Amino acid sequence: MKLMPKLLLLVALLVPLNLLSQQFVYRAGFFGFFDNREYFNDFVNDQTIFGTRISAEIGYSFNSGNRIMTGLDYLYEFGSKGEWIAPDFTAYYNGRNEHWNLWLGAFPRINKLSMPYALMSDTIPYYRPNVEGILLEYNSNNGFRHNVWIDWNGRQSYTRNESFLLGFSGYLAKNLFLYQHHFVMTHFAHTLNGTGEHIRDNGAITILPGLSLANKLPLDTLSLSAGILASYDRIRDVYDFSFPVGFLAVLDANYRGFGFKGTLYAGDSQVITSGDGFYKSDFYGRTDFFYQKTTSNISGKVQFSMHFIPGIMDLSMMLVVRASLDGIFANHQSN
Repeated sequence: MKLMPKLLLLVALLVPLNLLSQQFVYRAGFFGFFDNREYFNDFVNDQTIFGTRISAEIGYSFNSGNRIMTGLDYLYEFGSKGEWIAPDFTAYYNGRNEHWNLWLGAFPRINKLSMPYALMSDTIPYYRPNVEGILLEYNSNNGFRHNVWIDWNGRQSYTRNESFLLGFSGYLAKNLFLYQHHFVMTHFAHTLNGTGEHIRDNGAITILPGLSLANKLPLDTLSLSAGILASYDRIRDVYDFSFPVGFLAVLDANYRGFGFKGTLYAGDSQVITSGDGFYKSDFYGRTDFFYQKTTSNISGKVQFSMHFIPGIMDLSMMLVVRASLDGIFANHQSN
């Protein structure tokens, strides 16, 4: 069975026959961010990312598990007055039941894709708020969940390269045992001109077993994971595949909103086009100290980070605030 018939069958299973609680709905959002990066190394550029995003969606909810939405998401970077940036268009279907969740279209990225920064840079949410493609997620309700997705970044034209990201993530939590894996692949191909251009194949995977120790100490969360980071990279007709591999460890702790996250990488130099450039170093350590607060509609986080590569310590500071509002225009009963 080909992919499209499978997706149509899944949509049919997700949409129940009983459509009595139909509603016209809306969603609005605000995302404000200040991210100052004082970097002095050969791998990552220093910059200050400072601005806001506002988003708005309207749509139709067939029931609690199925809806279609459309809207816009607009970025204004402070100091760029007069430099027009086109808004991101949002239009998607979301269908879910007890175990499955399907997103199809151009849909918000927030709370859907969560990957280590080695695979997906933390700057992506600032500039690419939507996934444009498909996300399919399975949740067993007993500690296991898995997703697979594709994000189309460039439709081939005479000026634009064809490009997309494809990936998946899996999680398992059982008593003290934790496990997660993540994979991302970037395909970067020709424009319609094609002359002198080369196709690039790039991807990476992390495999991180670990332990959850919060029940052993008076903390809200405490976990330690350690495993491998591996990648591949090739530019066709320029150089052949390389397969760097290294050791990756992550420590997470949180108590009443105060948190610490430590990351350590040691191994081969990684070239992951969608990931953080610090992993081009054969040794990288990162410590994040933060405080976060979340209510039903508003969340905020302030964070101070230190980045360690041989002979250099860099600093970054971040403040982000998100607010969201969901509501109902009117109930609608079908005949």
